[in-house]
Amino acid sequence: MRSYLGKKMPYYLALVCTYCFASACSFSNNDEQKRVLNPRPVPEFSIPDRNPAEKYIYFIAIGDQGKGGEDQRHVAELMNEKARNDSLHFVITLGDNFYNDGVTSVYDIQWLQKFENMYDLSHLDVPFYASLGNHDYHNDNAWHQVEYSKISKKWKMPHNYYTFSRKIDENSSAQFFVLDSQQIKERDDHDGKQLAWLERELGASTATWKVVYGHHPLFSYGKHGNVSAMIENVQPLLEKYRVDAYIAGHDHDRQLLGPRNGVFYIVSGTGSKSRNTSYGDMTVFAETNLGFAWFRVSPIEFHVQFINAEGKIEYAHTWTKDMRHHDPSKFTTK
Repeated sequence: MRSYLGKKMPYYLALVCTYCFASACSFSNNDEQKRVLNPRPVPEFSIPDRNPAEKYIYFIAIGDQGKGGEDQRHVAELMNEKARNDSLHFVITLGDNFYNDGVTSVYDIQWLQKFENMYDLSHLDVPFYASLGNHDYHNDNAWHQVEYSKISKKWKMPHNYYTFSRKIDENSSAQFFVLDSQQIKERDDHDGKQLAWLERELGASTATWKVVYGHHPLFSYGKHGNVSAMIENVQPLLEKYRVDAYIAGHDHDRQLLGPRNGVFYIVSGTGSKSRNTSYGDMTVFAETNLGFAWFRVSPIEFHVQFINAEGKIEYAHTWTKDMRHHDPSKFTTK
């Protein structure tokens, strides 16, 4: 049992007792198998060997993971195994952290059921840099997730939108810009403060790699599809400031799209749920059913692997700065 709750420990123990009782009464409700509606052959791919002379950062992207139960736990165990075999520095969450209506306080039992106990595995003892989804906003509950950062060593959400950086080596770094896409989608951005913040932070960044992520995708061929407010407001900034990738959830599938004007678009929304998905004009790869995306970033390469419900690599893609800005018709997979 962790001690980071300090003075709140008696309440925490009460939550543990409640959780144990609830767990005894729970049962699995696994999703039925979903499928790609217009499947294509998976492109050939290779996985570059790690260069012993290079430094790397490693992270996992999971979205829509907050269902609880066996499906979420299964993905957590797959993540733990991937981290054990291939390393992990942190996790980014892509929203809908707690179905169906977010959390009611920093002491909601769901913090144990769907986060603390769910990811209490030896190789997942890393920071989780979280973003908010539409379900997290139900009943105006989103701010409890920001408040939880103040009492947790693992959960990181200092604001509803924020940025953080990770050093790769002495001369290179990756900077991550975390959006509250629900505000942007619903055009409830408080006089454009979030978008102004994003432009200011992107413009000031000197990072080797720039990654923006949030719950809602710009482009998607899943159930929800494209999000017009995100395309209108966020895409111009991604292209203007040469962002390398935008990562999202919301659609319960895995997609790699692009590059469009130098930006790759990634969906990783199968942290506890899945839905049918499709290929489209921008699609490099698409799949569904439970899984996640794992990333390996060096000063010169950005590498992503899509991991399926069996823990296998179903597709991998690697790019460099130069490759991203080639004519897409001449782009080749590495």
